Amino acid sequence: MNDSIKNFLIISLCIAIGLFILLYAITKPTELYDIINCACKAISITVIFMGLYERFLWKFNFLDKTPRINGIYSGTIEYEYGGKFEMKKASIIIEQSLLSVRVKITTNEITSSTIIGNFVVENGENILYYTYITNPKSKYSRDNPVKYGTCRLVISNKNELRGNYWTTSQTIGDMILMRSDEK
Repeated sequence: MNDSIKNFLIISLCIAIGLFILLYAITKPTELYDIINCACKAISITVIFMGLYERFLWKFNFLDKTPRINGIYSGTIEYEYGGKFEMKKASIIIEQSLLSVRVKITTNEITSSTIIGNFVVENGENILYYTYITNPKSKYSRDNPVKYGTCRLVISNKNELRGNYWTTSQTIGDMILMRSDEK
C-alpha cells in the first residue's frame, strides 16, 4: 500500500474515532442501540468528509506535498521507432485527486489512457510514473497497433512537465508538456 493511501486511511480512522467520542460525550448513550447509532453517524460523517477531501479539498491543504498538475496541456512527443525519429504534437488532459492521477494524450493517430499512476520523490524531485494503453484510430491501427507503455514525467513546475516513455513495441520517446489552461 502506498504512503498516500496509508496516511489517508489513518487520518480517516482518527477522524471517525474522534467524532465517535464527541457524539458519545454529547448524547451519553445508555443502550447498545444508541452506541451503535453514534458509531454509524461518526462513520457516515467521516466517509462523506473524506470523500470530499480526497476529490476536492486536498488541493487547498498547503501541508500536503502532492504536486497539483491537473489541467490541460499541449505538447510535443519526439519518438524513435524502427530506427526512425519523428515528432508529433499532442493535447493532454491531466485529471487528479489526492489518491489518483489520470493522463489522457491525444495525437493525430492515437489516444492513450492511464491504467495506473503514482507520484514518487526521486533525488528530491517529484516524478509522476504512469502506465497506459494506446487506442489507435482505425486507419492507423495496422502501422500503430495497441500498445502498453510507461511514462516518467519530471514535475519541476506545474506549467511545464518533461519526461520520457517506453512501450511494449520498443518505441521510446521524450515528451515536453506545456500547460495551456488549468482544469
